[in-house]
Parts: sequence; C-alpha cells; structure tokens
Amino acid sequence: MRGNRSILWALLLIGIGVLLLLRNSEAIPKDVRVWPVIVLVIGAWMLLDRLIFGGPVGGGFVWPLVLIAVGGVFLLQDLDRIDADVALWPVILIAVGLGVVLSAIPSRGRGVQTVTESVPLGGASSARIRLKHGAGRLSVRAMLDPDLLLRGTFGGGVAKDVVRRGGEVEVTLRQRPAAGLDHVFPWNWGHGPLDWSVGLSRRVPMRLEVDAGANRADLDLSDLSVSDLTVSTGASETHLTVPAKGRTAARVKAGAAAVRVLVPERTAARIVVRGGLSSTKVDETRFPRSGGEFRSPDFDTGEDRIDLEVDVGAASVEVR
Repeated sequence: MRGNRSILWALLLIGIGVLLLLRNSEAIPKDVRVWPVIVLVIGAWMLLDRLIFGGPVGGGFVWPLVLIAVGGVFLLQDLDRIDADVALWPVILIAVGLGVVLSAIPSRGRGVQTVTESVPLGGASSARIRLKHGAGRLSVRAMLDPDLLLRGTFGGGVAKDVVRRGGEVEVTLRQRPAAGLDHVFPWNWGHGPLDWSVGLSRRVPMRLEVDAGANRADLDLSDLSVSDLTVSTGASETHLTVPAKGRTAARVKAGAAAVRVLVPERTAARIVVRGGLSSTKVDETRFPRSGGEFRSPDFDTGEDRIDLEVDVGAASVEVR
C-alpha cells in the first residue's frame, strides 16, 4: 500500500502540473479549477489499481467511477464543454450503477490460463535473460534445480524465444499480446490472471533485463550471479533486492513509480539517482552522500558490490 500511495501522489503531481502549465500558457482558461482534476486523477488511479494492480476490493468499482464522474463533470463545465446548469446527480447515479454491475462480476479469470514453462541449462556457462511483462505481478527468485536455467508459471501464457551460441544461452520471455487484451474484459479483472513467477538458476552468471509496464515487480536477486542488470518500469511498484555476491552494474528506469531497492548487508554500493518529480530516500549510514552520489566507504575495494543508477520521472525511490 505504501508504494501505491507513492504512485498516487506522483500521478496527482503530474495532473496538477499539466493543468497549471496549460493555464499559464493560456491553452485553457485560467478560471479552470484545480480540484476537479485532483478528484478525476484520484478516481482514475483507484480504477487502475483495481484493474491492473489487483488493488483492494473494498468498495469495488463504485468509488473510482463516482470520483471520475464528479471530477469530469466539473472539469467539462469549467472548459465550457457542457452547460454549467447540467445536473450532477444523474451522472452519479449512472456511475454508481455501472460500478455495482462491474463489482458483481467475478474477478477470477475465465479463459485466462496459467502455463508452466522451463528452459534446460544444457551445458551453458552464461546466460542473457529478458523478461518482458506488461501487466500483473512479476516475481523473480533463485532456484536450486541443477538441470534448469529457468522455470516459471505464466498467467495468460508466454511467448518464449531461446537461442544458444556456444556456451551462452539467450532467453526472451514476452507476455502474449492477447493476454493484455484478455485483461481488458470485465470477467478477467482483478488479482491474479496475468501474474508471472520466475525462478532462475544460481549456477551460471547472467545478464538480466526486466521490461515491465503497469505491474508490481518483486525481484529477489540476492542469490543470483548477475553482472549486468536493467530494470525498466512504467506506472508500477518495484521491490528489488540486488545480488549479494560479485560485481553488478545495474540501471533502473522508472516513470510514475515506487522503487524500493535493498542492498544485502555485506554488499558495497555506489548509488546515483537522477530524475524530475522524485522523492529519494537513501540509508546514508551505509551509503554516505558524496557529491551527487551515495557511496559505501569500501566500494572501490569491495569484491561484492553494485554500481546502481536510477533514472526516474515522477517516482518515489528508497534504497537501504
């Protein structure tokens, strides 16, 4: 919930900033009020939370649609798109009715299948793995199976591409395009239909790319050997535990997101955060600030260390 609130505040700031920019540039009248935009953005975020993030079911879809309706009516009146004397209560009744209908539809997927896929290690000495997950929840962990490079369960199915070149294997896993369309239909809304749970081998060093959209990602890489890590997210909540052993170069790129990074206790780190409307919190007892970065005192000599760069838009970033 804490990450969700961070995303909410980020979206609020974006909405208000865009409105003020348009008012100052006289693209819209200056008498357009801010509060309808705030109400509209809150409603849109609550709706997104229920559709994609699997948010709390209390209240269902009623409150998000009511807030969108109220904010939308007043905003359209300010923009002179509808008459100022248009009655609000019929719009609210329609929003409540629609919310009740949508809330009554079962949230578990009908026809959204979960499949299990695996990739044999096949004698590979290194790997490059790409995970392209658009919506839902993504979980990545180390696994113990000595014969497999990767094993996972994939809600909505997965498109798998495996290429072997000498001792290296390249694996790309993509969310099926149809899975994203499945999630649009009301009978597939709610928690779970597009979840991915992926286990990776701790036996081989790898390069890992995670390309996520509007999802929740829990990436526990503490027991993996990852030399190069790239995590790209959109409107999301990402919890990342970096590798505890070896040297890792990592980049995290996030939009309207909440990003929490955990560095294992005995791992040194250099941390650089760049961004616009971002809130940054770094444990400076472990990583003292030095100029425009945060750095462990033993970073230059550490055998186990991570060089982390975080580029964010309207995001909340926490590193500890």
